[in-house]
Amino acid sequence: MNTIIEATKSSPKVELNPEGSMIISGRSIIEDTIVFFRPIIEWVKEAKCSQITIEVRMEYMNTSSSKQMLNVLKAVASNPNIRTIYVKWFYENDDEDMLELGKDYESLIHIPFDFYEYYEAA
Repeated sequence: MNTIIEATKSSPKVELNPEGSMIISGRSIIEDTIVFFRPIIEWVKEAKCSQITIEVRMEYMNTSSSKQMLNVLKAVASNPNIRTIYVKWFYENDDEDMLELGKDYESLIHIPFDFYEYYEAA
């Protein structure tokens, strides 16, 4: 069964599909990121799928959110059930910070990312 955490003004939308997909989108300026991300990390640790596709479509993440996002990715990488990981990292065309963050994560967890540049609709 899919798990969906709806977005708020300060937190992203999260969609978790046990068949092997995770989508995180929006903004994350949460004060208590550990509480928000804990169930996501637990879901990843318990995932039984052998392959997962992760789509990250973040407009903005504060520092504590970016640390927790790295913890999510590390949890995916360390789950022994998940043997194939696809990361699709979306960033707005003029958002060099989000692109660099994705590249940093890619080098830290040693999983290749696919980067997708997009233009905000007018």
